[in-house]
Amino acid sequence: MSIKIKYILLIISALPLFAITAAFNQKGTATYYATKLVGRKTTSGEKYDPFKMTAAHATLPLQSYVTVKNLKNNKAVVVRINDRMSRKSRFVIDLSKVAAQKLGIKPGVGMAPVLITKANQLIETAEEATPIDTTQ
Repeated sequence: MSIKIKYILLIISALPLFAITAAFNQKGTATYYATKLVGRKTTSGEKYDPFKMTAAHATLPLQSYVTVKNLKNNKAVVVRINDRMSRKSRFVIDLSKVAAQKLGIKPGVGMAPVLITKANQLIETAEEATPIDTTQ
């Protein structure tokens, strides 16, 4: 294989690492994982745990962190993307149960309008993330 081809393949393989480095804003409807999915493997290989601050997204890089803000009540949380969802879904993100609860998404309703942005704070792990007060 020539040097040019190897160089091109290297660049292409590294593109997902930089996919969220630019500004990212996405509005849409969020929902959360069904209880029947507890313990099943996610795309990243880990088992779905409803008590971890994780989410599924169609295109964001796995293991990236995003802030999800509920546009109805201005509550926001930071979650780690660890799973994929269909690009054809009418929802923009599937949240873990605890992330949905912290955003104030009610179990009977199961969805809320949200704004997803690149996480702008460093955290040790998304599991330690707490709701961010965005009303100030």
